[in-house]
Amino acid sequence: MTIGTRHHQRGQEMVEAAFILPILILLLLIVVDLGRAFYTYITVIDAAREGARYGVASQDSADICARAMAEGTGQLLPVPLHCSANPGHGSGTPVSATVWCDLPLIMGRLVGRPAIRISHTVAFRIR
Repeated sequence: MTIGTRHHQRGQEMVEAAFILPILILLLLIVVDLGRAFYTYITVIDAAREGARYGVASQDSADICARAMAEGTGQLLPVPLHCSANPGHGSGTPVSATVWCDLPLIMGRLVGRPAIRISHTVAFRIR
């Protein structure tokens, strides 16, 4: 009697695993997407901050963006960065750098958004 019960339970475990496994894989992919988005966001913040910091001394929009892009690409980011800068003109004016990228999501097709835009703007005042 015990042998029949074990055989029946083993089949039940396979069915339960077949139901649970896709849910676990979905959760794993969501966690991976969140981790990639967080890493990209931190990299974008660092790049914008470095560009604005450099802009206080340089005050040239091309140099500000070049410095921000160099900081962002040095972080091994899997997507290209874009930059816009607003250089200050003289003491007391703000210098700002905006860095953004479009991060493709692994789960993008399932949720209806193939990519999300991650952007950050940093402004420093020239002294």
